[in-house]
Amino acid sequence: MSQARVRAVQPHDHGALLALNNAHATELSLLDAEGLAALLQLAWHARLVAPADGLLIALDQGAAYANPNFAWMAQRFARFVYIDRIVIAAHAQRRGLARQLYGELIHAARAAA
Repeated sequence: MSQARVRAVQPHDHGALLALNNAHATELSLLDAEGLAALLQLAWHARLVAPADGLLIALDQGAAYANPNFAWMAQRFARFVYIDRIVIAAHAQRRGLARQLYGELIHAARAAA
């Protein structure tokens, strides 16, 4: 299996990523354009599988994020990476894309430690 192209999220990606997110709103939560932009501003690590087959957004302990799950982590750990969402488009599932996104996140977290 060849490696998919994983890269940082850019502003021109937002429309396609919003559609991807909202296609899975039951699992992730519905966002509007402003909500996605705000979440990406908070993100410590935001990567997509090009063109828009997958998305991972993670925040670190320094984010000012009003979310009960994030707050739970903040109460227990001085340093952490919180994965807010990971999603793979239905047509791109079962290809190892989530594994690639997680792998890049783990690499970035270890490098930052």
